[in-house]
Amino acid sequence: MPETKGAVRKWLNVLVFGFAATAAIYFAVSNFSAFVHILIVALGFGAVVIIHEFGHFIVAKLSGIKVEAFSIGFPPTLLGIQRTETGIRFRVLPRLFAKEQQPDDRDGEKGGRGAMTSQVVQKLAGKKKYEASDTEYRIGAIPFGGFVKMLGQDDTGPAEETDDPRSFSNKPILIRIAVVAAGVVFNAISAVMIFMVVFLIGVDLPPAVVGSVRPASPAQRAGLRPGDRVLEVNGERFVDFTTLLLAAGLSTGEEPVSLVVKHTDGITEEMEILAEMAPGADLRSFGISQAETLTVARLSAPEDIAQLYETTGLKPADVVTAFDGQVVENVWQMNNLIKDSLQPNGVLTVERTDARTGNKKMVDVKLPLYLPATKDNFSKTEGDLVHIFSLVPRLKVLSAPDRTKPPASGNKLISWWNEKILRKQPVDETGPFLQAGDIIVKIADTEYPTYAQLREVTQSYENRSMPITVLRKTPDGAETLVTVETTPKRVPGSEPARVNIGIYPVFDAEHPVVAGTVSVKEGLEPLDIPCGAQIVAIDGEEVADFYDIMRIICKNRGQRISLDYRIGEDGGGVGLNIPADDDYITAENSFAPPVPAGFVPTAYVPFEYLKETYEAAGAVEAVKMGLKKTSMFIAQTYMTLKRLISKDVKPTTLVGPVGIVTMSYRIVSSQSLTYYVYFLGLISSVIAVMNLLPLPIVDGGVIVLLMVEKIKGSPLSRRAQEVISYIGLVFIIAVFVLLTYNDILNMFFR
Repeated sequence: MPETKGAVRKWLNVLVFGFAATAAIYFAVSNFSAFVHILIVALGFGAVVIIHEFGHFIVAKLSGIKVEAFSIGFPPTLLGIQRTETGIRFRVLPRLFAKEQQPDDRDGEKGGRGAMTSQVVQKLAGKKKYEASDTEYRIGAIPFGGFVKMLGQDDTGPAEETDDPRSFSNKPILIRIAVVAAGVVFNAISAVMIFMVVFLIGVDLPPAVVGSVRPASPAQRAGLRPGDRVLEVNGERFVDFTTLLLAAGLSTGEEPVSLVVKHTDGITEEMEILAEMAPGADLRSFGISQAETLTVARLSAPEDIAQLYETTGLKPADVVTAFDGQVVENVWQMNNLIKDSLQPNGVLTVERTDARTGNKKMVDVKLPLYLPATKDNFSKTEGDLVHIFSLVPRLKVLSAPDRTKPPASGNKLISWWNEKILRKQPVDETGPFLQAGDIIVKIADTEYPTYAQLREVTQSYENRSMPITVLRKTPDGAETLVTVETTPKRVPGSEPARVNIGIYPVFDAEHPVVAGTVSVKEGLEPLDIPCGAQIVAIDGEEVADFYDIMRIICKNRGQRISLDYRIGEDGGGVGLNIPADDDYITAENSFAPPVPAGFVPTAYVPFEYLKETYEAAGAVEAVKMGLKKTSMFIAQTYMTLKRLISKDVKPTTLVGPVGIVTMSYRIVSSQSLTYYVYFLGLISSVIAVMNLLPLPIVDGGVIVLLMVEKIKGSPLSRRAQEVISYIGLVFIIAVFVLLTYNDILNMFFR
């Protein structure tokens, strides 16, 4: 009976291994590029863990501790090599080719030497006598790490007692502490070496340059402007954009962050900024974004490239050289020209390189421009709204879900699953429903809603049918009123909770119809113009859209002008006293924004992020940079843990194993190999910190128990050690599950 069970188990192992091997080979052949990326991720992440385990291994060996196994990768074992008295023993796939357990088999698996082992040993050993080795060196099937097995040591509880002087448990406490701490030390040393090599080669990182500044943010109040370069952060001069983000995110919000900033005009200024938690954010921030370049992003997916050309006329790697005939040298200069253009369209002049010949040519591309209805998507009061001398245009739907395609997810994996596996069909709606280009005339009982009113009414209709009346252009060019029903839904994971109707609204700048007027914080009284009025002339000059209105106001600063309007059959007029130093126009032109997956595409232009090469001038400087970067990441990791305890950092910002692997794959597939090695330096620094925490099972917890043993004069009882180990194990598993759950939410729903 036992023989039958053994045979069944062996053939079951063979079938499982065969299936796994076949699947791996099929995936590698059909998705070679992805397979190579996954292999690089596995080798890189595994190398970081192996360095940690090698620290334990080498110090244990030097301390005379018997190391039974050193494995690169986790079980099941693919190959085991050990020197014996009769030769070199090779164990190949011991779980598949298992014989009866041999006394010297110590891989923790059922089964012994491979069926072919004895023949291989005889050929390689030549029947010579060898000095037996304590350690078997293994290669595991799971490449994400490794382990060291020492005699008398067990990570999950007290090890079996033994009288062997080479046992870990029989060594002096200081030696045991050195062995346990060696993994952390080696991770820190390896991080320094990784960064040293990376900076010797040179790595492209986002510099500490301000891309954009969010309105009413700490950065705007402090005087930061697009294009400003931060030279120092809290006295530290070795900074990049990540340093800025972490300085804000890990601050308490009570003590300001000190910056030394070089403005675009060359003036250097010292400033202090108090980071704030923006609505819906998980970390404090200054309210700035990463700087971009004038180069259109290099897209890889053919469908993305086709969509970019179809909606904008641009191609990846196009370089913008001018806007409306005015030469631009950087992206913030281009954005300023767009903001001040006061027109519905703009012409980009780009330099395009022919991929086959390498020849360059200049191409003009006409793009639509838009007036965003809000600057930060969190306008809660009318005083927060953008306006034109207190006038607020009607809202227009820039983009809405594409009803001609199956429901799409923001995640490509889910979209592929819905389309290929679940075979989801296009939404079968009798309609009517909201469409791109619709002008919102009424929402529920509110006519001509402003953005703040739209948010308020939508929130009140959560999970209830809400009527919306829109002005829609028919195929023949006429405009007609259409009433649709839609149900506002809560946005998953949004904080504070947001309810929306699945559209992206902008101002209807093409029609000079007023949705309302607002009180301006600077003291400007709202113009006495009724909701729904159409402006027909300013100072006797006819106007066709809000761009005309803005142009006339801008050219009449310091003057008093009159504004004539019409509503139905009635008309009226108001006077405007325009200050010489302010035109009271906060509405600004911009390119189309990106919209969620499954929406009707807009003329969105993705630009590459600005990066600069950080390179050491020599070996000495590389060592200094490596030490500095390692110490910064270690300090930031400890600070993150501290801020978690004080609740200044939310747990949702943490990344677990799934998130790390996902980030690694994205880096490998889209960035240089040098940048991935840089990322591994970061991971090595974090592992050094996490393993030194005073928690059971991890190295820090073991060190604490050893210190207790030193003070007490004897180890804790076996029962006490088991309880502590099990508590630690449950805690680690709970944290792992929580982080994995958080990773899944971030990947698929946030």
